[in-house]
Amino acid sequence: MATITKLQRQDGVVYKARVRRQGQPTLNRTFKTRSAAERWARKLESGLEQDDAGLTNEAQRHTVNEAITKYRTEVLPELRPETARKYAQHLDWWTPRLGRLRLSECNAAKIDACRDELVAAGKAPATVNRHLASLGSVLTAAVKRWHWLKVSPLREVEKRQENNGGTRYLSEDELQRLLAACRESASPDLYLAVLLSVTTGARQGEVLGLRWRDVDLTAGTVHLRVDNVTTTKGGIRSLPIVPQALTLLKDRHEAHKAQPQAVQALRDPELVFPSKVARTKPVSLRTPWETALKRAGITNLRWHDMRHSAASFLAKGGASLLEIGAVLGHKSTNTTKRYAHLTEQHTHALVLDMADKLLGGE
Repeated sequence: MATITKLQRQDGVVYKARVRRQGQPTLNRTFKTRSAAERWARKLESGLEQDDAGLTNEAQRHTVNEAITKYRTEVLPELRPETARKYAQHLDWWTPRLGRLRLSECNAAKIDACRDELVAAGKAPATVNRHLASLGSVLTAAVKRWHWLKVSPLREVEKRQENNGGTRYLSEDELQRLLAACRESASPDLYLAVLLSVTTGARQGEVLGLRWRDVDLTAGTVHLRVDNVTTTKGGIRSLPIVPQALTLLKDRHEAHKAQPQAVQALRDPELVFPSKVARTKPVSLRTPWETALKRAGITNLRWHDMRHSAASFLAKGGASLLEIGAVLGHKSTNTTKRYAHLTEQHTHALVLDMADKLLGGE
């Protein structure tokens, strides 16, 4: 039941609207006019009646800020530390822009406007898309985990076109220099981690998050996992371990088993590359990596570029786009198309070879 009370204050007359519901706290708000107070009370009562009747859906009950807060508490701790850090930064950007909206009000048009704000601020297409991916992860959790949404509005938002023409690839000479510098590193982890990355095309997080349970030393295979709730990554794929890396892994595993049981208990889950500071966390190789790059005389190379380089070496070896996508764990063939130009030379050679065999010297 709503009541409107006229109040005389030093700065003039105001009208206080008060809505009482049995078993619920009293809600009130002050307005400058009676008509404004009455409209607020009617709207509030209508919403409460719909809620009582079960007509208010979860998307109307919860705000974007609630979803982000819940995501920070429940989902971020499950992600790799570096991924969680980046997602948290992006969500800091989204919160003041969309946080106050109810999930039912967070539509594609509003997300579009925020995306355009990033573009206007001069952010690179990849940066814009990473921001969208972080928000998308929250909305996906709202759909699949908490059932607050039926579908994510981000599905209707167009991403920025990323220019992959500047994708960095290691040359064979650069690779040899890099591996030599990694062997000389003071870090006992760097060389093996780099070797696994460039020979499997695995992401940095996949390699550093590797557990012994995912390494089959007898079969010489590794199971790469991506623990991510987004639809672009995830799942498990099995890849062979090159002999050079397999030997190092076997030596490392023997050293691991030789540790006292009390020490091994502290390593649960047993990471192949545990941090010396917190054994349950992956080691950080940022400083050793940057030092190795300087020693090798290599510039403008990110760890992730070794993934691109693996695709390049596969293409030069005659692998098809489908095969490259399978190795890298791409769910969409569109993702692998960035390497199409790398396979063209091999494809052209196949056509010419076929024609030469069929037509002879004609």
